[in-house]
Amino acid sequence: MSSKPVHYTAGAVLGAGAAWQTWNFFEPWQVALVFAGCLCGSSSPDFLELPWWSWFGTRHSLIPHRTITHWMLAWVILTAWVWLRLWREPSFWWCIAAGFCASSLLHVLMDYNTPMGVPVFHPWKRTRRRNAHR
Repeated sequence: MSSKPVHYTAGAVLGAGAAWQTWNFFEPWQVALVFAGCLCGSSSPDFLELPWWSWFGTRHSLIPHRTITHWMLAWVILTAWVWLRLWREPSFWWCIAAGFCASSLLHVLMDYNTPMGVPVFHPWKRTRRRNAHR
């Protein structure tokens, strides 16, 4: 199972790779913002569920775990759209959004390989992996 430190490490590695690939196309401040967006988005599908804890330490969330926030098709479309917008208009917010979306997509791809699975085409139907981690 992917843990929070694993997601943060993957976000940092993705940010370093994105910085390396975009260094010749963007200004240094834009590359730094893409990297920062990758760090911020590395666990975003989990915190976008708006979790809260009861007095007894039980975790609850406004959005059920691994439903719409882990919907792979939505993250693929959103990431592609944001990166296209970034290439046309490399502003402050598009740089952060590009890193955020790419790292969120990586989070969902990492969670896809867990036994619980993630929704791929429909936000309420999970694709479960057979024999995952055996």
